[in-house]
Amino acid sequence: MLVRTPTGFAIVVRGAPEEILRISPSLPEPEREALITWLAMKGQAGERIIALAKRSVPPATTGISPGDIQDFSFLGAIAFTDPIKPSAYRAVEKAKELGVALKIITGDSPEVSGAVGVRIGLLDDPTRVITGSVLMAMPPGKRKQAILEYGVFARITPEQKYEIIQSLQRTCTVGFLGEGINDAPALKLAGVSLAVDSAADIAREAADIILLQKNLEVIIEGIRSGREVFANNVKYLKATLASNFGNFYAIAIVSLFIPFLPMLPLQILLVNLMSDFPMISIATDTVDEAELGSPGRYDLKEIVLIATLLGVISTVDDFAFFAVFVGQGAQVLQTCWFVGSILTELVFLFSIRTRLPFYRASRPSSYVMVLTAVAAAATILLPYTSFGQAVFSFTPPSLPSLGIILGLIGRFFVTAELVKIFYYRYTGGFSAKT
Repeated sequence: MLVRTPTGFAIVVRGAPEEILRISPSLPEPEREALITWLAMKGQAGERIIALAKRSVPPATTGISPGDIQDFSFLGAIAFTDPIKPSAYRAVEKAKELGVALKIITGDSPEVSGAVGVRIGLLDDPTRVITGSVLMAMPPGKRKQAILEYGVFARITPEQKYEIIQSLQRTCTVGFLGEGINDAPALKLAGVSLAVDSAADIAREAADIILLQKNLEVIIEGIRSGREVFANNVKYLKATLASNFGNFYAIAIVSLFIPFLPMLPLQILLVNLMSDFPMISIATDTVDEAELGSPGRYDLKEIVLIATLLGVISTVDDFAFFAVFVGQGAQVLQTCWFVGSILTELVFLFSIRTRLPFYRASRPSSYVMVLTAVAAAATILLPYTSFGQAVFSFTPPSLPSLGIILGLIGRFFVTAELVKIFYYRYTGGFSAKT
């Protein structure tokens, strides 16, 4: 900047020490070497540094041109600490658990960047840092590989930042957090761009998401929540497809061999209502850590195949209900199959909600547990009430019949668990964590 001094006019510049030293040739060599040593020491301690220099200009000077940025007198350097927020340490650990690669792209020196990277747990070696000049000097093939391998990039220009994001997007989904004017091009390019509410106006305009807190942990928790929502959506699809597949084919086939409806239309509607009741809470369900270690994708082949396999088991289980109760009359069969169908779908949810054996899976959410218990209790008690008998034509099941129903449900659950486990082991659905 151009300033007025007691003796005239001067240009004062501030910036990265190496750049200021480059345009300050008058600094004696011994002082230059001592300064470089001091800069390295401060950088390794994680302190940021700004250097200053000035150059006197004629009194008639009214502006600054590129030709004026030379032959400066070095004034000094300021070292200061930019404290690392405690949330940054937790964010790095959580990112590793989720398989999210964090990268620091900064204009700071390699020493400062490396020290910060080590402190927050992003680097094991503070020298494992690459500068923008070194990166751009590489051949294109090696440059792409370096961008993937390195976690900290120092002395990066806005143009280099843009190229790093562009290169990463060829193989990764990239989220970029920036707050300065120079970050706008990279924010515009990134798949998901984020800026804090105190960022420059142009950075906020280019961002997809505005963070109300300067907290990296918020972003990581957002990623985790998104993966949980996705996993629960897939649970719902699998449970609904498998259950509907089993019931549809069971009714269609059995109706060909018996002289009455296996279930009345009003009873079928009630089955759908009661069995879907706990599904309201599936969005709140907990998700196994093994499923959060990588981004989820809709694998239609896997969803349809596992739903079909388990649907076939559900159909076979329904045939067992028919075989046991068909000889006891229409009302008994309809009532017992009503109870069995709902309870089967309720216990099936606890199998399909995880790829793990149910006893090793994460505990279901309280909402899932409570709504399932309410639906199960209502299903068992309804045939014994005058309302259920009058409106839905139920008949109270005998205790032996209830025992048979529960036994068939238990057999179904064990069979579904075994098929699920063998399927995921055969197809590689279990991760290393599992």
